[in-house]
Amino acid sequence: MNALQQAAKQEAFDLFYMDGAGFSALPNVQRAWSPLGQTHIADASLGRKRLNVLGALQYGVEPQLWYESIFGSVCAETVIGFIDRLAAQTDPTRLSVVVLDNASVHHAIPQEKRDHWLLTHRLILYFLPPYSPELNLIEIVWKHAKYHWRRFISWSADQLQPEVHALLDGFGSKYKIRFA
Repeated sequence: MNALQQAAKQEAFDLFYMDGAGFSALPNVQRAWSPLGQTHIADASLGRKRLNVLGALQYGVEPQLWYESIFGSVCAETVIGFIDRLAAQTDPTRLSVVVLDNASVHHAIPQEKRDHWLLTHRLILYFLPPYSPELNLIEIVWKHAKYHWRRFISWSADQLQPEVHALLDGFGSKYKIRFA
């Protein structure tokens, strides 16, 4: 993986780390407290609204985040559409490598579609070994967005999408990660 990252930093090709994440109207709570002897109670009715996000972290000298949000389930067609739109933004004269984990929706992409991306956009998919989320750098972006950058407040259902978009639009300017 380090060789891929070094080559991407030297602009030999474009390297994207892709995966999805879910955002809830309630902030993720890592810890809670309650008075001694009383059980902690959280109102889960506020957090039923969920926004799924597909994202691709372009690794290089200045990392960029490409993303789309979806209310509802992410299926193979959703992933294919996202990669289609990502491929259309890439330089067809340069090789692009998209790193994916082993989610079933990623492996459901037909070989004909992979061949089309390779021939038309010079884009190939690279699957990580099983059980290795630490190798997919976009996981770090999702963790920071959910646990560090997001304010610890609940959002209403109509605030969810604009708030998540504002949060992710801040990547690279307001919010930065140094990938060592």
